Amino acid sequence: MGRSGFNDPAAFAVSNERIGVNAQPRRRASEHEGAEILIVGAGPTGLVLAAELARRGVIPRVIDAGKAEVKESRAVAVAARSLELLDDLGIAAAALQRGIPLRRLNFHQDSTALAELDLTALDSPFPIDLVLPQWQTVELLRDKVEKLGVEVEWETRLASFRPDDGVVTAEIVHPGGRSERFSTGWLIGCDGAHSTVRTAAGIGWETADLRRNFILGDVAADWDIPRDCFHVWFAKTGLVAVFPMPGGYWRIITNAADDHPPGRPGLIDFAANVGERTPLDPRLRDLQWSSAFVAREGLAMQFRSGRVLLAGDAAHSHSPIGGQGMNTGMQDAYNLGWKLALVVADRRDPRLLDSYQSERRPVASSVINATSTATRVATGNALVARRVRRHALRLFGELNTAQQKFSNALGEHLVNYRNSALVYEHCVNAKPRPWSDSETGPEAGEVVRDGYVETASGPVALRHLFRALGHHLLLFAAHESRPDALTEWKLHAEQVMAGNGQVHVITRCHVASGSTPGVYADLRSDVHNRYGVRRPSLYLIRPDKYVGYRNDAMDFDRVRDYFHRLDT
Repeated sequence: MGRSGFNDPAAFAVSNERIGVNAQPRRRASEHEGAEILIVGAGPTGLVLAAELARRGVIPRVIDAGKAEVKESRAVAVAARSLELLDDLGIAAAALQRGIPLRRLNFHQDSTALAELDLTALDSPFPIDLVLPQWQTVELLRDKVEKLGVEVEWETRLASFRPDDGVVTAEIVHPGGRSERFSTGWLIGCDGAHSTVRTAAGIGWETADLRRNFILGDVAADWDIPRDCFHVWFAKTGLVAVFPMPGGYWRIITNAADDHPPGRPGLIDFAANVGERTPLDPRLRDLQWSSAFVAREGLAMQFRSGRVLLAGDAAHSHSPIGGQGMNTGMQDAYNLGWKLALVVADRRDPRLLDSYQSERRPVASSVINATSTATRVATGNALVARRVRRHALRLFGELNTAQQKFSNALGEHLVNYRNSALVYEHCVNAKPRPWSDSETGPEAGEVVRDGYVETASGPVALRHLFRALGHHLLLFAAHESRPDALTEWKLHAEQVMAGNGQVHVITRCHVASGSTPGVYADLRSDVHNRYGVRRPSLYLIRPDKYVGYRNDAMDFDRVRDYFHRLDT
């Protein structure tokens, strides 16, 4: 993929006030009589799902067994794709202000530098890995859903449930022990790896123990190393990874030397590993928080069982190596939210929700395989394993294409739904090729690309146009500039869209003053090139910012067919 050229994520995260981004909620969640969706779990996954539903006018009921104020956090990495999600919700700028951007990943063997990997080599307006404690991500999302009318019920747990005819009847226990029977149309389990929803639904759980024990904690230390990097040291006895945390602290992750890590690691445990495995000063202080865990992985046999669905850790769990857990869960919710809203609010066929499992379960399985392999490679201490790892990292650090693929994988930009029945494309013209050999543009099922188009009042980012709810149909006009032709295309496209979203016309030519609203200029062909367009063509963008359909001609009947697929 080509680079986007965006070097300062914060500069591009500010909301464009010319674009409407959220629908107004129809009712507050506290008025939950008859609420059609019950979300169990108010972590990042549950809150993203609540936000996606609420801004489409569907206010879910959200309960969580935990307390409202919890500031412990294992998950700290917000990947590029998740920052794009937060930008769609209008809160990426706040996240960037709170977090620390990581732009490099440095590997060392004892005191020898092995490789430096560039984390910014991906096609995103946010080409970084953002360090932000999970509780702060949750805080931003909680504020968002509250503004949309959702009220989380804390210290409120799901005791049991049973599917009835067209509803799910749940037994909910409130603080103090008061029990409530509540009927809802859909039950969504976002309640973690030990999910009550998954267990009660009888959904199978494939598990594996990686037999790797880790301790992690946040400490203060006087280290003269860059604070925009993730640093990893390998030694004969194990690894130590450190990266900066807000407030001037450092997060330390190290594998335990045996199968019995301390239950509550202290400064002495971290100092011992830092002193033995790295050249860093082991004099640590001010331990803020620590934990120990065994790397395990699990995958639900299915993500949907009738009117019960799973997302996040309830559907999949894996090694924390790579920081994919929270991000994968948030993307689950991003995929599910718009589909569930269509089923509930627009009364679309519930079979649409089958695409959630078919699209997201393969992603979860792939993440598990990748993090499992990475964990075993990173913690292998045999002589042969150490030598192979050392040579592989050195070679990896010298290959730009490998680094680019790595950064795209870490940023979750390699996730695609190309095999989904919900995406497809057509190529009407055989010659010349509609999409060039060097830059083919995103295929159906791939994530969209950002770029800037011109309006009479200045440039606007495509991602800000896409904030408006619904699907987005991009009509690439190429060199067509006649106002009547552009207007005719737009009117025809709007009829075909039939209220399913917005139409945007992009021409390589100047746009005359007073031209049809929704027509934009791409004078330097940047956006046309990024989408690989040579002739008048169209792209249909899904609400989760993946290409649902593309065609190398203005074939509007095919667009109509796409929306028929949502009901079959």
